[in-house]
Amino acid sequence: MKSLDFLSLPLLTGEIHEIADWLTSLIQRDAQLPVVVSHINANNHYLLCHSPELRRQLPDNAKLLFDGIGMKLAAYLLGLGWLPDLNGTDLFPLVMTRLVNDGVPLYLLGADDSVITHTVQRLRNQWTQASIVGYRSGYFTQAEEDKIVQTINASGAKVLLVGRGFPLQEEFSIRQRTRLNVSLIWNVGGLFDFISGCKPRAPLWIRQMRLEWLFRLVREPKRLWCRTFAVGPWFASQILAQDYKLAKRTLQHG
Repeated sequence: MKSLDFLSLPLLTGEIHEIADWLTSLIQRDAQLPVVVSHINANNHYLLCHSPELRRQLPDNAKLLFDGIGMKLAAYLLGLGWLPDLNGTDLFPLVMTRLVNDGVPLYLLGADDSVITHTVQRLRNQWTQASIVGYRSGYFTQAEEDKIVQTINASGAKVLLVGRGFPLQEEFSIRQRTRLNVSLIWNVGGLFDFISGCKPRAPLWIRQMRLEWLFRLVREPKRLWCRTFAVGPWFASQILAQDYKLAKRTLQHG
């Protein structure tokens, strides 16, 4: 596992099993504050750059994981190599198996009532020994957060999975970090949609061809159109600008 400065963000990268071991190790440490973990893909990077306050706070309050095909391509173009994709959907089963083996209690927060209920049912079916000590929908106001934090703390959870989408989940995690008595707050985005079966993942052969983004675009064109055709070009321009800066610096010192 290593940290890299990627477009002025400190991102963690490494082999997926290595990252799963690291996430699990965070639960055993003796510390006052929970560790917040978030995924940064191209869309999240775009949203972060357009949210100045969160852009300032997130690197200081969370560990950021390198995520997504857009980021992989960008890193390759910037000469960083073909880095592992640490998306939550592939990472979660590895972490969950470790948590179940260690008897770690979990609390799930996110999605709507139907999705979160089906998520918990599926998790309990797949991991019969899972210690899921509580769950609730991710649709709530900031005024309700005090009661939610009290409920999570009373549950005895050591890991809190938050699936409210970027940046709502990050804002919640930073805002409540000092009040939550968990060891790990893992912001997992739309993970519960996939676990519950609400949204299918692309077939393995499509994922192996790195075309899962296209599979999702075909299924949800209205929701993902902006991400693909607006965020995509913006992100490409950031890479080109960074590439130009690197090339110029090399010439100046060449």
